Amino acid sequence: MSIAFAKKLIFLYNFFLLRYNQDKKRKGRACSMTTGGKIQRIRQHRKMTQKELGDAIGLPANRVAQYEMGYRVPKKPLLEQMAQALQVSPLALQEPNTGNISDIMETLFWMDEDVPGVFRLTTIQFDDLDCWREEYQEEGAEACLHGNIVLPSSVFPPTVLWTENGMLDSFFKEWAEKQTAYYAGHLTREQYFEWKIRWPLDSEVRGAESFIDE
Repeated sequence: MSIAFAKKLIFLYNFFLLRYNQDKKRKGRACSMTTGGKIQRIRQHRKMTQKELGDAIGLPANRVAQYEMGYRVPKKPLLEQMAQALQVSPLALQEPNTGNISDIMETLFWMDEDVPGVFRLTTIQFDDLDCWREEYQEEGAEACLHGNIVLPSSVFPPTVLWTENGMLDSFFKEWAEKQTAYYAGHLTREQYFEWKIRWPLDSEVRGAESFIDE
């Protein structure tokens, strides 16, 4: 995985986040792509106050606030303390910078959090492609892919993000299953977010745990 590819993902993230912030005008909330924003988002997900997080890591609440708003940047040992206190993977709090597999996954996860629906994942089979083409000759026609994902004619055929890296592809497939379960109503928003912030701790992909020590 190249650094350039990771930078392109971050550029797309910033573009969509800018549009999202312009529409929603979210005030008093840190950008979730930064370490501080991630700390804030996960702390709120855990229903913890800044004081409670501070007590858990031996710091006052105002120091936690400074980290969340980006006035201070926690060093790695403190970041690991925070991750332990928040019960998440340390990767969930780091800012991507090297372009490796874990950085790509974390970048995509936070894009999905800040701009829900900016992209969707699914496994596509083309056995019925000719049938789909016939259906799409009708204006407003729709096609149903795996996972009961319905595509309007305006996005057919769909653009597919894929990779030749076997492990990253396995992570994408696992994520697609979780995302599909969420949109189908089998996972709550909280459960879906929980899986992402604990990745790769709860991943079923063989070798996923090796990314914790990177």
